[in-house]
Amino acid sequence: MVDPVPVGKIPSGLFIVTVSHEGRRDGFLASWIQQASFEPLMISIAVSSHRPLWDMIRESGRFCVNIVGHQNNGVMKPFWGALKPGEDPFVGLSLEVSSRGNILLPDAMAALECEVRASSHPGDHAIVFAEVVETRFFKPEDKPMTHVRKSGSGY
Repeated sequence: MVDPVPVGKIPSGLFIVTVSHEGRRDGFLASWIQQASFEPLMISIAVSSHRPLWDMIRESGRFCVNIVGHQNNGVMKPFWGALKPGEDPFVGLSLEVSSRGNILLPDAMAALECEVRASSHPGDHAIVFAEVVETRFFKPEDKPMTHVRKSGSGY
């Protein structure tokens, strides 16, 4: 058996991934996001296939990555942990809807509007490759938050 503890020590950022589709909206706190290409500018993101949000990403073909900075006004709190069915994590948060229909969170440091280009399902998470089609800085002077897990066997 491989010891999963060292894998959890791989540092990552903290992000709030948002999606809206056909009158529904959802979001989750993510940490497995990485730049994957320069040309075109692409990222990879791991999404649990058990999240309803995964279906919305597949159906809409788009999502937004809100990069959480240290000056975030508690924007992560509604996304920390599992949401109850029908619970809207955006209630009480400052948000904007872009011309593409993506949910941007101005309390984050920046936002990346993304369009899905490919996906793979090698394990319990889908890996999505998405092109960054629009960016927005809300707090360019802020520093991104990072996260290290206790173990590679759970969040």
